[in-house]
Amino acid sequence: MRFSTCFFSLLLVVPSLALPSPRAFKTIVVNSTTNVELSYIDSGAPAGAATYPTIFAIHGIIFSNLVFQKLMDSASSLGVRVVGINRRPFPGSTPFTDAELNVIYTGGSGTAERQAELDARGHELGTFIANFITQFNLPRLSADGKTGGAVLLGWSLGAPFALAAVSAAGSLPPATLATLSANLRSIIVYEPAPLAIGLPTPSQNWNPLVDSTIPADLQLEAFGQWVTAYFDNNIANRNLDDLAWVVTSPSHTPTLYTIAAAGKLDAMQELGADAQTDLPFIFNFASELLGSYRNALFDANTAATFPKLKRSVLCGTKTAAFGVNGFWAIQDDQAANVPQASIAYKMMDGTNHLAIWDNPTTIINTVKSLV
Repeated sequence: MRFSTCFFSLLLVVPSLALPSPRAFKTIVVNSTTNVELSYIDSGAPAGAATYPTIFAIHGIIFSNLVFQKLMDSASSLGVRVVGINRRPFPGSTPFTDAELNVIYTGGSGTAERQAELDARGHELGTFIANFITQFNLPRLSADGKTGGAVLLGWSLGAPFALAAVSAAGSLPPATLATLSANLRSIIVYEPAPLAIGLPTPSQNWNPLVDSTIPADLQLEAFGQWVTAYFDNNIANRNLDDLAWVVTSPSHTPTLYTIAAAGKLDAMQELGADAQTDLPFIFNFASELLGSYRNALFDANTAATFPKLKRSVLCGTKTAAFGVNGFWAIQDDQAANVPQASIAYKMMDGTNHLAIWDNPTTIINTVKSLV
């Protein structure tokens, strides 16, 4: 991927991350040795339901877990529970240490250090899910894998972290792994860019984060407006040249503006230090992200660790072109390397990258159909 040099240089001079603004957060400890915590929001159990699946949703760049609020508002009536987790260092979750920041911003000393850092992010999410299952006595996954249990939804740049939770699970403490293995029923990879999972970025790629004509301090904000728009992609011929890489559709209002009109944007959007570790992470960890994604979706040993786990890839037809590109890239990667792997692919007609806000019922019902 071609990153703007001015934006990447700006990231490299950030010495440390500011503490999150004061809000009330619920947290779960995910590393008792270092006291690392992840904050979360929770829709709660569906009223009157004896059993239900719990969707653990992982957010992407810029938008915190509050981007899942509309899913939570719809969850109970649709018979699911939704838990939105804030990745580190988003508000309420533990900031990165200086040592962790050094590996993220520079790539560290080599593959082993980067792999350990990626595995740590996966362990944090896997431990969160296992601890949440135990702490709140969630309905366990049934013997036939059809009721109860946990669903891991990795949206946008949340996808590689969700994949790491599955890929790195084998090195979790035995009790944590046992809980996770017995109850994780589905992982859904939802519109990552190819780069986010280590796959090549095509020459057609464009977004405000790779445009050096946009001032570096405005690129994240510009990206937030652009990525929440609708795009008139032609997917009929499965040709990257037919995707709307730059120009947004005039037929829909970008979701960011409806969020802002509702007075929700300032609380949800993170443009400061909280958001500035994501791009160098995926840029510097490409090889490790590729291995993690392939291990989570295609590896036989991982499948043995999670015998009831269903794997799915989800995309909307009017999302930003990188989302469709990522969807096709995973299909092509599977076909070329592991055609025997069992992966479900689902394209949703008419939805954009923020369908989690604009179309929450569609998203929840689609997730239910995949698990």
